[in-house]
Amino acid sequence: MTEPGSILCSLVHVRAEGDDIVYERNERLQISGTAEDFERYQYLGIAYHLRDRLFFIDYESLTSNEICQTILIPSFKSCITRLNGLKMGVSAADHRAPACSRVVWEYLGQEINHVDAYRRVRLYKPDDRAIDDDLRARLAQSRIVEGLFVIAG
Repeated sequence: MTEPGSILCSLVHVRAEGDDIVYERNERLQISGTAEDFERYQYLGIAYHLRDRLFFIDYESLTSNEICQTILIPSFKSCITRLNGLKMGVSAADHRAPACSRVVWEYLGQEINHVDAYRRVRLYKPDDRAIDDDLRARLAQSRIVEGLFVIAG
């Protein structure tokens, strides 16, 4: 939401903590005009399952100036590796404008290479070859209908 037109790859770790489902979401945004420096964001949150939707509510823990909600919409297929949804919150940029964007969460498995996974955490241009056609198509499935941001499919 901070860089409209870009695709942000975050890393999310969801886990049970007592009776709660909690998660941590990490993001890195490259600072404008530099090649190696990144702004780092860490969000901490709690997840809820209500009927056929998953709700994730988090806050930015390093600056405590942002709250976001992500709603994921599982399909009813037997094997799901990607979940489509929406993220609502405010931009981390100075203007702090409320925004809504498409999200796709991909399950990486029980055992992941954390170094490789974290290397992918960054901003991508929409035509970057690292973004596969399925992901690009999922992110494009949105439109404004009678003033409402809706997703197709």
